Amino acid sequence: MKKLMMIAVMAVVALTANAQNTLRDNGSFTLQPKVGIGVGTLDGTWTTAVGVDRKSRIGFLAGAEAEYYTNEWLGIAAGLNYAQQGWKLEGTYKLDYLNIPITANFYVLQGLALKTGVQLGFLLSAKAESLNIKDAYESVNFSIPIGLSYEYENLVFDARYNIGVSTVNKNSNSDNKYHSGLVQFTIGYKFQL
Repeated sequence: MKKLMMIAVMAVVALTANAQNTLRDNGSFTLQPKVGIGVGTLDGTWTTAVGVDRKSRIGFLAGAEAEYYTNEWLGIAAGLNYAQQGWKLEGTYKLDYLNIPITANFYVLQGLALKTGVQLGFLLSAKAESLNIKDAYESVNFSIPIGLSYEYENLVFDARYNIGVSTVNKNSNSDNKYHSGLVQFTIGYKFQL
């Protein structure tokens, strides 16, 4: 029975690999402008916020990604995205970033890709209500994006979570460290270059 199951799994994998999109030729490039929304998250340790309700900030996201295909099942993408991030914690904290994600895209089924990689975010502005607080935050944010996308025709629906790795607030000690993450949903249009 185990051998039969293994043969069935191998047959499904082989058929899936053959059903991949033939537009992803070795060495080809695509460009994808995209727009969407992001849900900013706050993680970390702090002493001043004990008992305070944290909420996410929903913001706008826009940018573009270029992708190079090494073969039908693997693409390497680099992007440039403007993202409104932040959170609500005794007021609204708005941190806007220019993010540069670099991801490996694994095309596991027709149109379906799993994504992971690294992302650098450059702080453009930081405000608490109407107060400029940019000097209180690090100018660079490092995160790890993980997610998936689905392509239909040339439309690409993408969902990711950018796991905040670096501490975003300056002068942080062990009791006061913030990590800013982002859940993002985008729709894009991919065309071959």
